Amino acid sequence: MDITALGISLLGFALMYGGVLMARQVDNSGSASVFRIGGIFMGFMLVPLLHSALGSELASATLSGRYLFAMVIIGALVDYFVVKPRA
Repeated sequence: MDITALGISLLGFALMYGGVLMARQVDNSGSASVFRIGGIFMGFMLVPLLHSALGSELASATLSGRYLFAMVIIGALVDYFVVKPRA
């Protein structure tokens, strides 16, 4: 397990899920979609950007993508089954 890859993936996932959570707090559907799309896009783009900035190896970037993919799947399942949508 690569700690650098895990940390960068965790930062990207936190940004993505933060956008989804902020989208639940607004009443306008247009603003909610901007928060969702923006959060997901920024989370995905943060991962390769940080690997470039840190000068990480290619293997670390590959592991980071795998970790992020697993986090997104688990986060989507937890969000759908555990976290209740705003009433």
